[in-house]
Amino acid sequence: MSSVVYLLAAAWILGLARRSPGRRVELAVFGGAVALNAVGGLAFHGVQTWGARWVHDIAILAVLGFVVAFGASRILERPTRWLLTTFVAGLAVLGGVIAAWPGTVQALSGVLAVAAGGTELVEYRHEVPALRREGVTARRLARLSVLAVLALASAAFLVGRTDAWLCNPESGFQWHAVWHALSAAAMALYAYGAIEPHPRPVSRSAGAPSTSRPRATSARSRTRPR
Repeated sequence: MSSVVYLLAAAWILGLARRSPGRRVELAVFGGAVALNAVGGLAFHGVQTWGARWVHDIAILAVLGFVVAFGASRILERPTRWLLTTFVAGLAVLGGVIAAWPGTVQALSGVLAVAAGGTELVEYRHEVPALRREGVTARRLARLSVLAVLALASAAFLVGRTDAWLCNPESGFQWHAVWHALSAAAMALYAYGAIEPHPRPVSRSAGAPSTSRPRATSARSRTRPR
């Protein structure tokens, strides 16, 4: 049932998409990928129907794949259409691969995670000048917090996975549920800090009434009537 937190995160991201001045499509697609993790988690950990494992795995790859595609589109300065085409095509290929070879999921997730981290590092380099100029904003703080939350989520995943030393299926407390909650929080922070466009700083002179006084006419320049 802890997979429901992905639905909550997805609903919040879709709310951002509705109110966003830009990148509504990107936020909506990412929110759909986050929501797919709830469907996959409930199917795999709960109902366990046919194909549940594939939905569970492709949902994880969808989130990672979107982060890679979005980061690449930002670095290469590509439009939204390029982002969506790359994301959908890549996801179709990944879906076919894990359907034929289910054991490749962990390797593919690792490759995508490294690629996502690489694109984020490049983006962080671009953020440094703006950070020095404008200071820490709420969105920059959210984006920087993604790494810390993901580190805690990864630790919870490692100690709570099957056959791990803290895994106890009979316990009411499950570390895998902590993984679900923290990873959902990281996805929401990423949507707010990275995908949602930052508001441009308004120039102090823009829209401000002019305070300069009209230049006085020099007495010498005045013509005297003859």
